[in-house]
Amino acid sequence: MIPLLGGLVLGLSSLKFPLSPNLLSQRAIALLVTILTFVIAIFLPGSESVERTWIPSFGAYFSLSADGAGSVLVLASSLVMIPVVLCAGLRIRERTGAFLSLLLLMQAGLNGLFLAKDLVLFYVFWEATLIPSLLMLGIWGRNGRRQATIKYLIYAVAGSLLMLVTVLAIKPISGAESYRLADLLVATTTLSLKTQVWLFLGFSVAFMVKLPLWPLHSWLADFHTQNHPSGVADVAGTLYKVGGYGFFAWALPLLPAAAVTVGPFLLILAAFTAIYGAMVAIAQNELKRLLAFASISHMGIVGVGLFGLHLAGLNGAVYLLAAQMFTTGGLFLISGMLFERQGSFKLDKYGGLAASAPALAAVTLFILFASIGVPGLANFPGEFLSLVGAFQANPVAAALAVLAVIAAGVYGVNLFQRLYQGNQGKPVRDISPMELFVLVPVLSGILWLGVSPAPQLEQIESQSRVIVDQVKASPSGLAVGGDR
Repeated sequence: MIPLLGGLVLGLSSLKFPLSPNLLSQRAIALLVTILTFVIAIFLPGSESVERTWIPSFGAYFSLSADGAGSVLVLASSLVMIPVVLCAGLRIRERTGAFLSLLLLMQAGLNGLFLAKDLVLFYVFWEATLIPSLLMLGIWGRNGRRQATIKYLIYAVAGSLLMLVTVLAIKPISGAESYRLADLLVATTTLSLKTQVWLFLGFSVAFMVKLPLWPLHSWLADFHTQNHPSGVADVAGTLYKVGGYGFFAWALPLLPAAAVTVGPFLLILAAFTAIYGAMVAIAQNELKRLLAFASISHMGIVGVGLFGLHLAGLNGAVYLLAAQMFTTGGLFLISGMLFERQGSFKLDKYGGLAASAPALAAVTLFILFASIGVPGLANFPGEFLSLVGAFQANPVAAALAVLAVIAAGVYGVNLFQRLYQGNQGKPVRDISPMELFVLVPVLSGILWLGVSPAPQLEQIESQSRVIVDQVKASPSGLAVGGDR
């Protein structure tokens, strides 16, 4: 609610009504809102749920709960949003208030999406978060933003339409009392295998687009390449990889028989996505495209953890989603700092920057270490657990995903060498105190998730066990016919 109100205030202020706050006040409002949201997120676990009748005739409730994985993802995204707002206030020079407003509205949508316990409410937040990301790309993006926006819109709308059909169908078909998760869990697991598979596929297309998995991934590279050079909108995009959470919170627990049937195919697809993204990243000569394909590779590992349907893998997949907010997000912020110095994302324009910017090189190396899964840093627990779960289900697919982890080390080391090693061209300034201050929440988050995973994994596991229990309880021989 707080980011929503802050976003509306800043959005109205960008219209220049009387007594509209100036740019400095807009920055202060946005920063205050993000910090306050983060403080509240710290105390979310164990807090009282919110449940109000919303659309009685439709069976929809305004139901929010901080139990389970949602509280971890809200906390991580709230911490990442602090440097995003700081950086946006410094780097976005046109219609800054409107941009900050979209960031806060997106944060409000993400918080609602992670906490929603009613399927209709989840869908509303799902769609609401699409609008800010489209506007940030379409208005503040680079020269090719129109084509990238259209491509992104086509993928997102196509997936969302199928998801809407599924949402509208699942309650009447299952006979559930409402769209609340608890009511749907009781009703949907009694559906025939055929019905579950069709509903699962309806969810899957939408979630695969936002994960993303191959072949529904191609919008992502253009999305990042054409976004504002500061990297701010790209970081917001890393928070918006909500397809994995959609599978985890809704498709897998509601339709366990379909998950067992379709899951092995999606597991193979996820493993292929992981190795494909890593290999394409190695071949890139454009910094943001490299980071985009590296992100696709990591999301493939998230999928490997999810579709193994093993407790460890489910825990690891969601944990890696949270970790990616810091690691990939931090690298996109670094890319914006490098662009400001060199005026290009082409890697052949770089080289030898460590000689004049050793502190910037050290910070980049630290975040790269986290991104490629070095133990003790954010990505490692999630990657390790995802692969452990995958080996229980399909050792071949898991081995393919392990190759992606090895390839991540290759493109990570290669990227650092191309940016900071070799012959130095034009000297650049080192990281400024303000830039270091901006990155402090990212660096803190990387250490937090790397050093102390147990509390977060405990929160996630309470929800993962629901999926495992649903899968175990689903009849092994559901009839294909006899749909309800």
